[in-house]
Amino acid sequence: MFTDIVTSTDLVGLIGDDAWSELLRWHDRELRAAFVQHRGEEASHTGDGFFVAFERASDGLECAVEIQRRLARHRREHGFAPWVRIGLHRDDAVRQGRTYSGRGVHIAARVAAAAASEEILVTAPVLEEAARTRFSQSEPRVLTLKGVPAPVEVRTIHWRS
Repeated sequence: MFTDIVTSTDLVGLIGDDAWSELLRWHDRELRAAFVQHRGEEASHTGDGFFVAFERASDGLECAVEIQRRLARHRREHGFAPWVRIGLHRDDAVRQGRTYSGRGVHIAARVAAAAASEEILVTAPVLEEAARTRFSQSEPRVLTLKGVPAPVEVRTIHWRS
């Protein structure tokens, strides 16, 4: 799973460095709490986003939904939370210390980059492994991802209750 705050550069320009640092600390705490709750392993943190590994695709999917719901709840109750895009892909990867590498990692990152604000975008292997997900999803669409020779089928997860 890859997460990314949408338009973070614009946001830091609007609120300033101090407020951005405070917002980022809050964002990181909230997302890390969701990772722990759903047995995710933080592989890397890249300023305004995370790369998180899960043993089971269903845990990653549940975590992604939890993140979006936490952020939406905070927006309703407090007036603001950053918009985050999330991409999930299931594939083999090579573990290197705390992080992972391999083709699947690149696909997951590209899927996340293709997601829109508040979107959870998942590939077919995620849904195949998490076959009995309780979340509805969009019709499939096909993405052409930079550096990936074959098209990748994705669906949007409908996470709002």
